[in-house]
Amino acid sequence: MRLLCVHQNFPGQFRDLAPALADRGHELKAISSSQRESDPRIGVSRYSQPKPERSGLHRLGAEVDDWLRRSELVGQAAEQLRQQNWAPDVMLAHPGWGESLLLREVFPSTPLVLWPELWLKPEHMGLQPAQMGLEQQHYLQVKNGLLDMALAQAQAAVVPTGYQASCFPQRWQGLLKLIHEGVGDHFFAMPRLASLDLGQGVCLDAEVPVVTFISRNLEPMRGFPLMMRALPQLQQRNPAVHVVVVGGDEVSYSAAPEPGTTWKQVLLDELGDQLDHSRIHWFGRMPHDELIKLYRRSNLHLYLSGAFVLSWSLTEILACGTPVLATDNPMARELIQPGVNGAVYQGGPQGLGDAIAQLVADRAQLERWGAKARQLLAPYRQSLCVGELESLFHQVANHY
Repeated sequence: MRLLCVHQNFPGQFRDLAPALADRGHELKAISSSQRESDPRIGVSRYSQPKPERSGLHRLGAEVDDWLRRSELVGQAAEQLRQQNWAPDVMLAHPGWGESLLLREVFPSTPLVLWPELWLKPEHMGLQPAQMGLEQQHYLQVKNGLLDMALAQAQAAVVPTGYQASCFPQRWQGLLKLIHEGVGDHFFAMPRLASLDLGQGVCLDAEVPVVTFISRNLEPMRGFPLMMRALPQLQQRNPAVHVVVVGGDEVSYSAAPEPGTTWKQVLLDELGDQLDHSRIHWFGRMPHDELIKLYRRSNLHLYLSGAFVLSWSLTEILACGTPVLATDNPMARELIQPGVNGAVYQGGPQGLGDAIAQLVADRAQLERWGAKARQLLAPYRQSLCVGELESLFHQVANHY
């Protein structure tokens, strides 16, 4: 099949899926504004988007303006492909930046499959409905309005968890397909690492209990403050444990802290000398091959995200045989079975510190849970998931 992938940060959402589809003989092209390297088998049409003058615009109006400009630029790139006599059998797009809005104007007979991730609700902003002010309500209306426009043109929409699917309004439920992009089959065969050299004179030897926390950015929605506030109790209970924290200083899904600071700095200032900093190791956004080594050395991974968009790091670390302690919510329970491949927690930071300390004290149990984690994640193998997606693509192509 001829497949067109559209993502402003390509490969982005299609990082693993696009090469896997190319491996299966499909012809892929992409449209993106990113200069990131991607699989050389995939021809990428790149567009640039200069920053326009926006004085006097409403804050949300600026975001809508960005969506509209992107949709036009993507439409123009798609038109160039059409003029070169190349037309896709199926178009694959992430709708979050407006890029998919004109695709079917250019290719009206080509079905569109979206990766919409989530229909935003107050809890995804860390708020209860009663706490929503007009500004927050307006924001949700505008963001979900973009999804409405995009989904109205789609023939299918792919989401990886039942929780994410459940957030969408009833009118879109028939469009949703519950399929994960898949975790590379090779993850399941990787041996565990007995030790790992982090550099700067730090080596996590076999006898060192290692706890990991990984997020694109260190922010409240992903549970970063809870993890940090649990560390004093954890370090007091277990003087040998080392914690490795991976993530950037921006915000992806949460409110920003006060100007001029980061959530990391806010928590470090708050906790001060309660922490033994020699046993906490900080990394920004780590290269993926280095991250995989950390997956394979970790004894216990903390996944403290609220019910939200599923992180790739969670499925990858389970595939590497690492048990997970997760926040107890419906999304986490789709992957974590307490007492089988990990544990779930609901409560405050001191209790979390106690729970982590208790778990890392039983290395044999963690090893059993890690082995079970790989077994239970088998349905997420990429070879299976890509096959499901191929079937979906053929279905929409043949019935549209």
